[in-house]
Amino acid sequence: MSHLIRKKDVVMTQENTVSRFLEYTFSFKNASLGVSEIHGRYPNIGYDVDEEVEASWYIESGTGKIWIAGETCVVEPGDMVHIEAGEKFWIEGDNLRLIVCSSPVWTPQQHKHLE
Repeated sequence: MSHLIRKKDVVMTQENTVSRFLEYTFSFKNASLGVSEIHGRYPNIGYDVDEEVEASWYIESGTGKIWIAGETCVVEPGDMVHIEAGEKFWIEGDNLRLIVCSSPVWTPQQHKHLE
């Protein structure tokens, strides 16, 4: 079935012990969806920025803080955060699990770490 992405087909990226990302790859290119698990601060220093995509993060479980363009938000399950393309951010979580929707499709080439 082309409309179903099975768990066995999910691509997992783990940069370090703090962050793990599970990406569900769709056949269309106007959005992407994944699950991010954060246990600590990500990135560990500085900021991240997605230059070409905007993202909405739904907090599924855990607690944390998200810094976006100079503003810190405390988040808990049921909250949603939106990050515009080009905005600097960092996230700190305690067993934080986010559902991440990006538009257009997120690519590593447009994602940058800044210190």
